[in-house]
Amino acid sequence: MIGRLDPNHREVTVIGAGISGLLVAYTLKKRGFKVRVFDSASRAGGLIETRTTAFGPAETAAHSLMVNPDVSAFFSELGIELEAVHPESKARFIYRNGKMRRFPLTFLETLRTIWRFFSKPAHPIDPTRATLAEWARAHLGEPVLKNLLAPFVTGVYAATPEELRLATAFPSLVPSDPRRSLFWNFLEARRKPGPKKTRPKMMTPKGGMESVILRLQAVLGPDLVLNQPIQELPEVPNLVVCVPPPELARLIQKHDPASASALRSVSSSPLVTVTAFAKGTDFRNGPPKGVGVLIPRNEGLRILGVLFNSSSFSGRVLHPGTVSMTVMLGGTTDPGALRLGDEEITGLIVQELGLLLGFQGNLLHREITRWDSAIPLYSGTLDGVRGLLSKGFFSKQGRILFTNYSKEVSIRGMIDTLRLLS
Repeated sequence: MIGRLDPNHREVTVIGAGISGLLVAYTLKKRGFKVRVFDSASRAGGLIETRTTAFGPAETAAHSLMVNPDVSAFFSELGIELEAVHPESKARFIYRNGKMRRFPLTFLETLRTIWRFFSKPAHPIDPTRATLAEWARAHLGEPVLKNLLAPFVTGVYAATPEELRLATAFPSLVPSDPRRSLFWNFLEARRKPGPKKTRPKMMTPKGGMESVILRLQAVLGPDLVLNQPIQELPEVPNLVVCVPPPELARLIQKHDPASASALRSVSSSPLVTVTAFAKGTDFRNGPPKGVGVLIPRNEGLRILGVLFNSSSFSGRVLHPGTVSMTVMLGGTTDPGALRLGDEEITGLIVQELGLLLGFQGNLLHREITRWDSAIPLYSGTLDGVRGLLSKGFFSKQGRILFTNYSKEVSIRGMIDTLRLLS
């Protein structure tokens, strides 16, 4: 979140009705502000949508979120029931050397990683400028980078560790003293005063991710105005802007040309998500169990990862014996995936699911969603843009930028940030 409200005025105009716009509008309305939300789209929610199919629900983007006590309380207040991952299906896998592994490092690699964790880095990094890849090489080593961090980052950001700035994407990992071991820095961080963080749990709304959108929309009622093209930002005492970088650049061009120009340089990761339904009997070793599998880019597959929907949560399939999966393609390493036709994507998925999961049949159904700009790239460029915006258009009291590129990419992060809103 960049900027601050004017406390002398209790009316707020919100531009943008994606998840960030709806969350901030709901929070302000709950705190007694008179809120109006405007969006040019015909539906609220942005990337988040739950489609109904004859085989089960299909999510167009995230199928779950990470939940801590504050997020749990927020959803409880909203009247949305959350479901945790099935206790017997918590396994997470990395694909390495043709096999799905719960821990992808060899015995020797593990020993070397432990040694590096407790040792001073041979080549200390500048934590304010380093990429996630540079941090990992300095403190953990190449095997961890390639086989653990890289697939995780690709699964969350659809990008590579080389493209993400440590301080921008993972500020909590920035070492207080880069010349000392990672163990010492983690120990120092735990000694700092303040409440201890609870490890978040992977959960999903029982009615699908869009149930969150529909509930927020219902609470806002007539204060949410859709199909309303925004040609320019209104002159109001309190303005919250929740739109993507290209749209923000257009809206602030005449007010802050420097920031507008910088915004146009912000890159976003392209992504293809496919909810695929199949017969459980078509898997050579039975239906997949666990949360899902991530695939390092050096394994020769185009699939970035597969989420095992029906294994993780109930209500994901309508017929017994059916399997639901979310397959991710594209990202910054494979933007050409967006140009593949539906049948090409289907053929690719069937082929690579055969290698990953022993799939030997045809899909019963698939829902394909293409996102040209799914997730902003948390790079040094984005860091510079944030600085310009905080000193430029959003330096004036009564203006706030609240988006997935202003601070947090996740719904959990957004809800945590909103606790600071006043």
